[in-house]
Amino acid sequence: MLKLRAGFLATVMACSLGFATLIGCNRPETEVGLDYAEDDLLGLSQTDTLTLRCRTVREDSLQSDNLSTAVLGRMYHPDFGWHTAGFVTQFRLSAPDIDFGSNPQVDSVYLSLRYTGDAYGQLSPQTIDVYALEDSLEYDSTYYSNHVFAHSIENLADPGFQPIPLNPNQTLYFGNDTVNPEARIYLQDAFGQLLLDAGEEVYDSNASWNSFFRGLRITPNTLMGGQGAVGIDLISGLSYMRLHYHNDSDTTFYDYIINPLSARSNQFSHEWQGAFQALSEPLITEVNQPLLGVFSGAGLKTQITFPHLSSWKEAIGSNSAIHKAELWLPVEPGQNDAHYPLPRQLFVLTEDALGEAISTPDQSSIGLNINGNFDSEEQAYRFNISQTLQRMLNGDSDSDVLNVVSSRAGISFQGIAIAGPTNPSDSLPRNARLVVTWSD
Repeated sequence: MLKLRAGFLATVMACSLGFATLIGCNRPETEVGLDYAEDDLLGLSQTDTLTLRCRTVREDSLQSDNLSTAVLGRMYHPDFGWHTAGFVTQFRLSAPDIDFGSNPQVDSVYLSLRYTGDAYGQLSPQTIDVYALEDSLEYDSTYYSNHVFAHSIENLADPGFQPIPLNPNQTLYFGNDTVNPEARIYLQDAFGQLLLDAGEEVYDSNASWNSFFRGLRITPNTLMGGQGAVGIDLISGLSYMRLHYHNDSDTTFYDYIINPLSARSNQFSHEWQGAFQALSEPLITEVNQPLLGVFSGAGLKTQITFPHLSSWKEAIGSNSAIHKAELWLPVEPGQNDAHYPLPRQLFVLTEDALGEAISTPDQSSIGLNINGNFDSEEQAYRFNISQTLQRMLNGDSDSDVLNVVSSRAGISFQGIAIAGPTNPSDSLPRNARLVVTWSD
């Protein structure tokens, strides 16, 4: 299956029902995004009944290395089901050539993971498992969200401090200390002692340190209950592993930092339910139904094609010019709960001759507003695909496929259920449609 880059994808869904192709040419009744003088409108025609064929496609993976944010937790979404996120990461020395002193002994060791402020779903405490990686992470390597990293079988998390709250708004209390909100995961003292006893040569440089300690896999335990997911900051240097220790003369601590130079990769898995439950079957990669969906975290995307485009071109004439082509994707009513925020923006991508996702011609044009933002008044996402459609009509496009994906594909758990082409409302049009304005 197609593997998508995290910078501009996420998941996509599709539909396979359409409308009758418009053969006649009528003067437009509305000025859908047109910037023309009134006299110019007399020569224009418009339709919104071009056939759309849509389907919901399950992503197999997403490039997820070296992103700014991780997602941690197991989250339930009422429209899509269960979604699990964790990550693997290296740690960097806060200072090389550390001397732990005479007879160093561990007092405690824990992960302090800074929240980004993002939260998804209903939040409750969860058990977080932590494993030492056996595979080396390379900063210049490409990793996908379904990559399996070899790790030790020993869970390094201290069960006496589990489950932990995952809540960006919850202040933590440890004894007499008050701590700003963070995901704090205590680790086994024996692991901390291993770090103290590693030897001076291990701390000579980050290269020798990462050769000794390859990093951690941090993931929720899906069997232990709790729910909700949170964003974790991976680039500010404020997420770290802290080792408290004492020696014969002092009591202090040392930090191992996660920063932009730490190789890292986000990992996602999904258990689809409701309208998309069939996609949990390994052999089913797409569904054709009126309801469409987009979900981030290597989840789902909506794929759209225009099966009767060549017939429509013959009907309007081969010399016709597209002035405006706007794709409308209305959302199902009642969405956008604060616990399940809608994606603020979706992207439309096309494909190259090899089937790889690429930007549309409209997206590549300097100064052109392609939109894709959620219109709260219209309760829809709208996309300018004027140049894309013109190139398809001219036969200059490698593909007639459009993929609708999330703008925060690799760093969030956000989904949206979209009304397909055959989902009209009693009042305003509530169906997915393409509004095209052209001149002969």
